[in-house]
Amino acid sequence: MKKEIKKIASMALLSVLFVGCAKDFFDPEVNEYLTDQRKKELQGNAKNKKQLLEIELRGIYNNNAATQNSNHDGFGLKAVDVGFDHTGLDLIQSSRSWFIFDYNFDNKKANFRRPAFVWNFLYKQISSINTVLADYFPTAPTAATDQEVFQKYGELKTMRAIFYYYLVNTFAKTYVGNQGSLGVPLMLNPGDDKLPRATVQQVYEQMIADLKPVVDDDRFQITPDNKADADKAVGATYLAKIYACQGNWPEVQRYALIATEGDRPLLTPSGDVQAGKWDISMNSWLWGFDITQETNTYWNSFYAHMDNSMPESYAGGGAFRLIYSNLYAKIGDQDVRKKLYINETLFPDIAAKYRAMNPHLPEYANVKYVTNTDFTSDYCYLRREDPYLLYIEALVENNLLDEAKGALEYLVKDNREDTAYDLSALTTQEQLRQEVRLQRRIELWGEGTSFFDWKRWKTGINRYEAGSNHLLKVEVPAESEKWIYQIPKAEMESNPNMVQNE
Repeated sequence: MKKEIKKIASMALLSVLFVGCAKDFFDPEVNEYLTDQRKKELQGNAKNKKQLLEIELRGIYNNNAATQNSNHDGFGLKAVDVGFDHTGLDLIQSSRSWFIFDYNFDNKKANFRRPAFVWNFLYKQISSINTVLADYFPTAPTAATDQEVFQKYGELKTMRAIFYYYLVNTFAKTYVGNQGSLGVPLMLNPGDDKLPRATVQQVYEQMIADLKPVVDDDRFQITPDNKADADKAVGATYLAKIYACQGNWPEVQRYALIATEGDRPLLTPSGDVQAGKWDISMNSWLWGFDITQETNTYWNSFYAHMDNSMPESYAGGGAFRLIYSNLYAKIGDQDVRKKLYINETLFPDIAAKYRAMNPHLPEYANVKYVTNTDFTSDYCYLRREDPYLLYIEALVENNLLDEAKGALEYLVKDNREDTAYDLSALTTQEQLRQEVRLQRRIELWGEGTSFFDWKRWKTGINRYEAGSNHLLKVEVPAESEKWIYQIPKAEMESNPNMVQNE
């Protein structure tokens, strides 16, 4: 499999280089495809190197949102997020359709397509990154390296760490208590092939080794005008996520603050929350992808599976995506986030508005992800609310409870308009721990964080709770084998050094 991935990645990199490369772009000798020989010649010039790096990165970024297969559940990184969000407690699929096996905690087997999709897509992206790093950075940048070139180096290192974060949290046990258990193979060079699995600790050490030097370097910057780039804020967020998995809360607090740019960050305006606005230009977005007519994957897309408002979509056609009733009940009635789900009793006008689009919308159906009829709302990979909630979680775990209360009030009372939000009765660390976890579940519903959060919290899930509106009821204890996907069958057959999960 690795040889195949390497070949595909190499071809993909060469093919994307012609995009936008008219003869007058930066090289009169470039016509359609750029040869390896000519690319090496161009790399010798600093200006050309920057432009080439940008083109190489665009190819990798574009593939994050590109159709990976013909199954209509393989639309890149957001497809990974959707599959994992179904595998938890808070997202409900109301009928049997795409992602139903994920929803039933029954898509981990080696011969199923979800493990194969996640494994192949992420390693393909890693292989592409390794090729670019080897071509442009055979040695690590020095103090004299140009800032713009270092920025691209930082983006490459950030994305590689992100993809390993997904892989190790999918195919391995949690970090704490399992550091010596099997993780995933560490492909770090273009020629790596048929590698054994590294330990969980080794994978975490590699992610930190990729991220920390670039995030700590002043040359790696936050680029608020270009949300398509995995910049310093994105790298800092994933460092915070990695340290959260390790239970290193001082470092979580430190890097989450870098990502948010302060303890009272600019969050998504309440009006945009209520409107379900998904646009890469939004100030609170840290990382996303601009969906246009040219980049649209239509039915094979996030919104086809998450937008309940269109009867023609998979979700709106009957496989409605609902919020868990018991989670919904914990949202304050004044909180604007409560209006993101159909509730005819509390919000009859909202129910009427969206049922005019789709008369079959059930109670609890989300209207958080309403797009237009051509599915061109943008993909959000990361909002500032994610690291901000990690920051609050770190405050709690560092026993800074008053600071945590103030930060929670800033989110819920000041930014989500719940003036009745009152934390005075919460006096212990455990009470605040449960509160920040609750707010994380509410705020980030459907954004691809829940599976990894449940896993690191080690709390397990129970869909048999009283009042549950789940179609498929399961109970999955903490650290059950159901939280760990099996290595795909093709990888097991092609790699003699691979060891299978249970």
